[in-house]
Amino acid sequence: MKLADILQGDPADLIIADGRKVMMNQVSGTLRNALMSKRQSIRLEGKPVQNIAELFNNLEFFINSYNIVHLNLAHVSIGNEGSQILSEYLARCPSLVHLNLRWNRIDDEGAGSLAAVLGQCASLAYLNLKGNRIGDEGAASIAAILGQCASLAHLNLCSTMIGDEGVGRLAAVIGQCASLARLNLGFNNIGDEGVGSLAAVLGQCASLARLDLYFNNIGDEGAGSLAAVLPRCASLVRLDLDLNEIGAEGARRLAAIQSRCRVLF
Repeated sequence: MKLADILQGDPADLIIADGRKVMMNQVSGTLRNALMSKRQSIRLEGKPVQNIAELFNNLEFFINSYNIVHLNLAHVSIGNEGSQILSEYLARCPSLVHLNLRWNRIDDEGAGSLAAVLGQCASLAYLNLKGNRIGDEGAASIAAILGQCASLAHLNLCSTMIGDEGVGRLAAVIGQCASLARLNLGFNNIGDEGVGSLAAVLGQCASLARLDLYFNNIGDEGAGSLAAVLPRCASLVRLDLDLNEIGAEGARRLAAIQSRCRVLF
């Protein structure tokens, strides 16, 4: 794609991707300034980066010079090294609204680096960490700063190896997230104990409209914990429990409260 094509494109997007599009080192000087004067969004996804330091050196101009609103680094494999470097830049992005870091080989260490500064991103509304191996320790790091993320509306922790301990740490704080409308915890290792911790606070989540718990280890006991609280969850309209271990008893308990709540299973 030619630079001229991008300049004539959607003014909401600056696209920086693999060889099929414009590489950062092709954008310089007056043209780079003209390009960024129209855009507050950086997208770089789809091809792993070999030199993480070089990647962020290329991005530094944009992050330091403009009010970046949308940062998409999905599928770039930044790992823990990149997470550490990125965290230094995030502290300089007060206007950041959308941060997509899905499938980036980030583990609990990288999650800790990011969490250390995410609380400073007062405008952050969307955080996607899907497919990173952050585990319970990483979830605990994220949980520790959620109360500071007053604008966070969508948190995606799907396929992040979170178990009962990690979801328990998240449950302890999500009631403080007044703007949280969607929480995706699908494809993890959450069982009855973890979902019980979550169920205990769902009634406090005034804005939560969708909760994804598909492909976990939730059984009849966990389904019962959810059934006991769902009629009090006024904002919740969608609960995804597909591909769990819920048997006839759990299904019966959920069916029994269906008429008393707005939730669709």
